Amino acid sequence: MRDLFICCAGGLGREAVWTVERINKAAQQPLWNVIGFADDDPAKAEGNFEGYPMLGSCEKASKDYPGASVFIAIGDNKLRAEIYRRLRGHDFPAIIDPSAQVSPTTEFKHGTYIAAEAVVSVGTEIGKFAIINARAGVGHDCQLGDFVQISPGVSISGNCKIGDYVLMGTNSCTAPHMTVGDNATVCAGTPVLKDVGPGETLSPFGTLKSQA
Repeated sequence: MRDLFICCAGGLGREAVWTVERINKAAQQPLWNVIGFADDDPAKAEGNFEGYPMLGSCEKASKDYPGASVFIAIGDNKLRAEIYRRLRGHDFPAIIDPSAQVSPTTEFKHGTYIAAEAVVSVGTEIGKFAIINARAGVGHDCQLGDFVQISPGVSISGNCKIGDYVLMGTNSCTAPHMTVGDNATVCAGTPVLKDVGPGETLSPFGTLKSQA
């Protein structure tokens, strides 16, 4: 087994450790030894979370367990990237739920999380530290950038390009061959029927505005 600590102790952290437990249960031999959670919130420096010990701040856990693998369990794309920069030097494994259906021709990088019942089709490329949440679907030959978050129930059609730091809100969807630019946000329930430019926000009402 490989030692693993999870940073941070929040909702995604709870989901991540549940997934790791499911991975261990499905394997012939457990793959991961979860040594605990780390969190920069001083109120979470001690005690337990989901039955695992709190290890202090992310930097403290990094120094105390230099050989451990790390999963960064925070949904905010920019903050996830910041924590990664602070903890470089560790192994950041991809965590994929046993119920997810991921094509063997899919390429994904370190730090990626693919949650329960997600489907990723053939020929798709996924960047580092991407989050593909429960029941999300990614069609064939798509490109997903670094530090994206694909929320629960999202449907991305084939041949789409989703840029770096994009947030696709819950139950949003795309037509085929769409591009969503870097740092863009597609709000919950919104269909993408034309390209979304970098830094823009697409609302359920079809209004498009630049982010500050």
